[in-house]
Amino acid sequence: MKGLFYAATFAILASTPVFGAESVSLVGTWAGQRDRIAKVEGRRGGPATLVVTEQQGNTFVGRLKRSNASGDEEEPLWGAFTPDGKLIMGSDEEGTYIFNLVDQNTLDYCYSETGASPRSVCARLTRQR
Repeated sequence: MKGLFYAATFAILASTPVFGAESVSLVGTWAGQRDRIAKVEGRRGGPATLVVTEQQGNTFVGRLKRSNASGDEEEPLWGAFTPDGKLIMGSDEEGTYIFNLVDQNTLDYCYSETGASPRSVCARLTRQR
């Protein structure tokens, strides 16, 4: 019985991702498809690429590139996260990002802008190798 308990405990611990400040690395290129809804332009989707160029401690700097009908757009962003990486926030000059590091190679994000032309977008990105 004791052996079964230890085996089950080990299996749970081995399969549970553990994120600490030192193990959270967002640096790199992340790509995926986004879905967006906006008051003025309506719904649209398309590719999104996040490039995190710098990470110092629990802060990071990067840029998000997205494709639109009018062409590609790229904007800088700045972010920070809690030591365990479970809460990740970012912002650009117009809005706010919320990130969720699903695993070391999968990053979900949602973005929101308010004002006269509000919009919201979400995507699942995977780390590019």
